[in-house]
Amino acid sequence: MAFRTTAILRQGLKLRSPIELAQRTACLELVIIRCGMEIAGLDGPCSEYTAAIENTVEAITTAMYENRLDVHATSAEKSMLVKPYRTWKPSDYAYGDHCEALGVLLWLLGRQQAIPTYYSHTDWHRLLGDSSIILHESPNIEKYVNSFMSSQIHQTFDKQQLQRAVGTSEAWLWRSRAQALLGLRDKLCRIYSNLTGDTQDSSLEAKLRALNIPHSQCKMIANLHETIPLAAQRAHEKGFIGEIVGGDFGVGMDIKENNAVPAEQRRSATVPYSSLDPDHLDSLRRIAESRFLAFAWASGKIDKWCPEKAGELAPINPVNALWTPDEN
Repeated sequence: MAFRTTAILRQGLKLRSPIELAQRTACLELVIIRCGMEIAGLDGPCSEYTAAIENTVEAITTAMYENRLDVHATSAEKSMLVKPYRTWKPSDYAYGDHCEALGVLLWLLGRQQAIPTYYSHTDWHRLLGDSSIILHESPNIEKYVNSFMSSQIHQTFDKQQLQRAVGTSEAWLWRSRAQALLGLRDKLCRIYSNLTGDTQDSSLEAKLRALNIPHSQCKMIANLHETIPLAAQRAHEKGFIGEIVGGDFGVGMDIKENNAVPAEQRRSATVPYSSLDPDHLDSLRRIAESRFLAFAWASGKIDKWCPEKAGELAPINPVNALWTPDEN
C-alpha cells in the first residue's frame, strides 16, 4: 500500500483547465461581490447610493446571463444573484465564507501570490482588487475568462508547491475534524463520569460502539489525545504548519491591546489549536473547509461545486497527506 500511494503521489496532481478554473472563479467572485453589497446594506440603505447599488446588482445578474456564466454557476449561486437587493436570507450570507475558496482558485490561476495561513482570513477587499472582473456598467467577464485561454498561462507554483499546498489544506482540515471528534469524546467522558462516577476512559471505545459509531472511528476518537501530537509532528516535518505548541498545531493569535496601540505595534502569540474558544475553532473550520473545497474541485476530486458538502469531503491524496509515507 505504501509503495502504491507513493507512486501515485510522484505522478503529481492534475488540475482542471485554466478556462474551467476561470469560469468557476468568475461565478464565485460575482456572488462574493454581491455578498459584500448585501452586508453593507444590513445597517439600512443609504438613499444617496441605493440607486447606484441596485443598478450594479442588476448589472451583475445581467452579465452572468449575457456571458453564459449561468451554465457554470450552481443553482444556489443563481438564486442569490437574481434576488432583489436586500432580500437575502440569513443563510445566504454564509456564502461569503467562500472568499477563502476564491483565494485558492486565484492562486491556482496565478493571480494570487500566496495562500494565507490557515488561521488567517483572506483579505477579500485586496483579493477582489487583484481580479480583472471590473464592475462599472457591466462586469468584464468575457475578457476575464478569455485571458485564460492562452496555453502560456503563468503559474506561480510548481508541482511540488502544489502538492504541498494541497497537503497543507488536508492537514488543517484533518485538525478541524479531529477537534470536533475531540469535543464529542470529552463530552461522552463527562456524561459517563456523571452517570457512573467512573473517570477512566479505558472503555471509551465500547461506549462509542454502543452509539453505533463505526469501529474504525471509535478507535481514532478514543486515541485522539495521542494522535494529535503525532499529527502535529508529522505536519511540522512536512512543512504544513509553522510551529508546534503544546504538542498541537500552533495557531497565531493577536494579543488584545488597548485600542490606542497602533495596529503595526500590536503583539501576537502562538497557541495550541485545542486552546481556542468555540468561535475561533469554528472560524478555522470554515477556512479549512472552504479552501479544501477549492482544491478538491480544481483537482477533479469532486465533479460538482458543492459547498454544502464541504465538511464531508474525502482527502485528495489516496491517504491524507499527514500520513503518507515519506519518499527516500
